[in-house]
Amino acid sequence: MKMNEKVILRQIIDQCDDSLRDVFLRRMDIAVRLTKLEDDGAEIFDEPRIEEVLRHVTYGLSPELIIRANSLWKSLMRMTRGRQYRHVITHRPNLQLTHEKDLVDGDSVKDGIVLCPTEMARTVASALGMEVNPCHSIAATIEALLEGKGDYGALIVNSFYETDWLYTLIYRQPLYINAFIPLPDGRMMALFSKKLFSDDSNSIISVAFAIRMDQQGDLSQTLATLAEAQMNLEYFRVKTQDIDDDDQQKINIVFAEFSGSMTSVATRTAFLQLERELPFFRVIGYRASY
Repeated sequence: MKMNEKVILRQIIDQCDDSLRDVFLRRMDIAVRLTKLEDDGAEIFDEPRIEEVLRHVTYGLSPELIIRANSLWKSLMRMTRGRQYRHVITHRPNLQLTHEKDLVDGDSVKDGIVLCPTEMARTVASALGMEVNPCHSIAATIEALLEGKGDYGALIVNSFYETDWLYTLIYRQPLYINAFIPLPDGRMMALFSKKLFSDDSNSIISVAFAIRMDQQGDLSQTLATLAEAQMNLEYFRVKTQDIDDDDQQKINIVFAEFSGSMTSVATRTAFLQLERELPFFRVIGYRASY
């Protein structure tokens, strides 16, 4: 008798899966139809509407199921919006993401003046074979580059996994990591500029984004958006940049690196979604994988 009951219950679950699948497809299709009625998809992300839906679907549930229903519907709505953003990306060929105004084709190392701290100048000049202008500090190097006194900035880091201090310096500046160049002593030289070079050999995209400390699951939803763009996580670090400001905004900054293509529809869709939905999102580099 128990075996028959188990078979029946499994059949009911199968029927539920079929029903969920049908409703999932219907929801996705209707969302795209809705997006077609808008010019640029500006109304895709509607926080009050999201909160209203979550209140509705969780009303009357037990505390345990409220948590799970919240997670399920947040994921469902995020994926639905992703489908809508993809429609915008594919049907608006002139749409430019924030970083794309600085994106240029070609190798990341070209002739030009390289700025770097004085104590790194000899190593940088030897590694690049380019003209180097020394600056009295790391901060002065970045400031001089921002002022247009050089074409590139160069700083030496111990490894890929000790780069958060560098990302901290530039993540809100109009600067991009263009390359990490191995040095004979095992360290790496980071080369950065005001341009984001789209070299065919580049496959690692560095990003910085904010997660909300007062919203459960914000980080997992963000990472899921990138994962669904088939971008594999290579590096991840959560940082508190400005304690007073971050606490006031109730955010933390995340630095992460993903393998992916800057020009793929999936990647551009994910970046559009994160640009429009997160408190802060920015591409901070594009480099080759080693």
